[in-house]
Amino acid sequence: MKRTVIALALGIVAAAVAVPAHAQPDFYAEPPVVPNIPGTVVAAQPISFVGQVGELPGTAERVKYSSTLGDGTPVAVTGTYLEPTVPYFGGPTPTVVIGPGTQGQGDQCAPSRQFPTGGQRDPSTGSTSINYEGAFAVAFLTQGIRVFVTDYIGLGTPGVHTYVNRVEEGHAMIDGARAALARAGEQGPIAFWGHSQGGGAAASAAELVGDYAPELNVAGTYASAPPADLDAVLRHIDGTGLTAAIGFAINGFAARYPELKAVVDEASNDRGKEVLQRVSTQCLIEARREFGGSSTAQWTKDGRPLADVIGDNPVVREVFDDQRIGNLTPSAPVLVNSARNDDFIPFGQSSQLVADWCARGADASLYVNELPTVPGGFGINHLAPAATDFGVGLAWIRDRFAGVPTTSNCG
Repeated sequence: MKRTVIALALGIVAAAVAVPAHAQPDFYAEPPVVPNIPGTVVAAQPISFVGQVGELPGTAERVKYSSTLGDGTPVAVTGTYLEPTVPYFGGPTPTVVIGPGTQGQGDQCAPSRQFPTGGQRDPSTGSTSINYEGAFAVAFLTQGIRVFVTDYIGLGTPGVHTYVNRVEEGHAMIDGARAALARAGEQGPIAFWGHSQGGGAAASAAELVGDYAPELNVAGTYASAPPADLDAVLRHIDGTGLTAAIGFAINGFAARYPELKAVVDEASNDRGKEVLQRVSTQCLIEARREFGGSSTAQWTKDGRPLADVIGDNPVVREVFDDQRIGNLTPSAPVLVNSARNDDFIPFGQSSQLVADWCARGADASLYVNELPTVPGGFGINHLAPAATDFGVGLAWIRDRFAGVPTTSNCG
């Protein structure tokens, strides 16, 4: 299984390298009216799915559906719906909702834009995006499992992508499940899945779904490398290949906490303000190429890292406290995967998330990846587990769909 997933990933990457961008502006435009019932399908269109190895074991659609912002305002979100042609044996067809890993903040980075091509590269800007989740989607389809991949709020659609905003990402995941069941025309068990940004989105969905969508039959959640404590995460990635993600996060939170923008503006020099503006339109590969390895100390007026300058500000503390995952109780089993030597998402905050959930009485477990440290801050210890541990997550999810009792390692 691991070799198959890695081969699929390489095939998708190879197909994406030289594919020009093909925007779908009409589909991604804000609809005249957004339904106030979350999960309502607003529009759908069949799409091709290239870059996979062999024939796709399913059909694909690009879907626009309703969700809600953190304040309850209805919003349109896009995603990709994949229906397997392989039968699922053991009951109704289950659905895995995938939260993508970090894609970037420009609208061109939306995963649903990548499925027909495997990825996009705009020669005029150098903006490159790759369908990282395509290989995992195919692997699920081969098991007869339905897949829905959300684009998240503001990624592809109008507005700022609210990167690592736990409530809005959780809502996009949960309402993606509702939209998938609506397209399928049947009910069945649901699982949330994601790595990195997607791991945080999946973890948030696990916490929120019991109150937000109690009608869903959630079998479990696989949250890999979840950024649960943003203060710890943003400090950890400063100066690594993922420094640009700090800009993604600030831009997203400034859109929801207007008071935060004034705090950041006061601390930032002209370079810092320029970086925030630039990353707001970039995909991850382009942003890593331009800003990877740099420090936010280059963004501030006094030359200290941004977290040291603003970390104790009451506005900033409020954002971190609001966005912490682990303060609510998942309503179904959760498996958290974390690499002990993860160079982007610190292991300690992932293990603390499981401890917090266990203390609240949740059915939670921690799987630890023991890959030795690969120096350089390039993210190898963060990225590799997404593929190498895929089989662990798949087996765990299949057991949840089959009703196999869990073996939580709380305590």
